[in-house]
Amino acid sequence: MSRITSGAGRFISEEEANEFKGAYQKRKKEQQIPDEDTVRSEFFGSDNLQQILNEPGCIGIRVYHAKRRETINGREHLVPRVVLVGIDKTGKEILQLTVPTEAGMKDMPGGKEGQLADGPICPPECNTGG
Repeated sequence: MSRITSGAGRFISEEEANEFKGAYQKRKKEQQIPDEDTVRSEFFGSDNLQQILNEPGCIGIRVYHAKRRETINGREHLVPRVVLVGIDKTGKEILQLTVPTEAGMKDMPGGKEGQLADGPICPPECNTGG
């Protein structure tokens, strides 16, 4: 039986999440990558996520791990990124999003690419609040 369902994944404790994230940070320190050059996260807004989830047949989002050369703090690095794409119940990717016509009469397929990327990364876009 496929594990691709709308309930896939599990919620974890703060302690377990910190273990996951800590192992990543530890590895970056071992590689002697300064904290300010270590990408810890990438943010995606609810409007874009909801667009993917609202697609007919979409039951969830697949997250691809990716890398791309980018300049951080004046130096070029191979930066970890993610690419998000909607998935239907068979595990098939939804690569085109349905967008309303300008008149707003009905939805027309094929108007917008469906893979989401290039969210702000942390650092520098980190939570600075308490």
